[in-house]
Amino acid sequence: MSYGAIELGQLNIQKGKYDVAFDILYDAAVNDSNDDALFLLTKMTFDGHLEAENMEKFYELQNGHTSLGNGYALFNVGLMHERGLGNVPQSYKTAVEYYLRAVKEEVKDAFCNLGNIYALGLGMEQGVPRDVDLGIKYLTIGANEGSRQCAYTLGSLYGKGEFIPLDLKKAFYFLSLAALQGHDQAKRVLHIFVHAHKESYDAEMEAAESQNGKIQNLRLLYKCV
Repeated sequence: MSYGAIELGQLNIQKGKYDVAFDILYDAAVNDSNDDALFLLTKMTFDGHLEAENMEKFYELQNGHTSLGNGYALFNVGLMHERGLGNVPQSYKTAVEYYLRAVKEEVKDAFCNLGNIYALGLGMEQGVPRDVDLGIKYLTIGANEGSRQCAYTLGSLYGKGEFIPLDLKKAFYFLSLAALQGHDQAKRVLHIFVHAHKESYDAEMEAAESQNGKIQNLRLLYKCV
């Protein structure tokens, strides 16, 4: 059986041969402008499977791809700056710049990272003003468009009432939306939530199921396009 670059890259990732996978996928991303290769390299970065040297090479590649408007590239550069990955200096201000560009490319997880920075005031010491309303706006958009992490974050925020007013109905809705999409922590929190707050959440569950249906239909549509 012969394998293409993407299949070979995935096979080596499964075997834990991350350096080999990186070389294969990096070559496909550079020489073939393969978006699947770029996505897998991005995922390897998120999962912590890249050595510092390879991460730096990927960072340079991402900077080159941003001019092409690749949303995942923009998000990944933002993530590197937010966390100070590899040899990249940690900077919330620079991260926000890239996340703002990534949300225009409809990268769902960029809504979550951007929303957290604004809502929680993570970058205040670096000159990024805290804006709770704007943060909640980005998180809500991301949640309703299919980011289960956005939904979980919002559910937690509404359930705790620390940074935003306590709202158990919204907490249940967003936690349910995240759980329906397979967010394991949301499932656990939701189980505790319904035992602690014994109210009727039928309307919220119905709304979450309806929204999840729309999200899944959109995903199927994108696969067909």
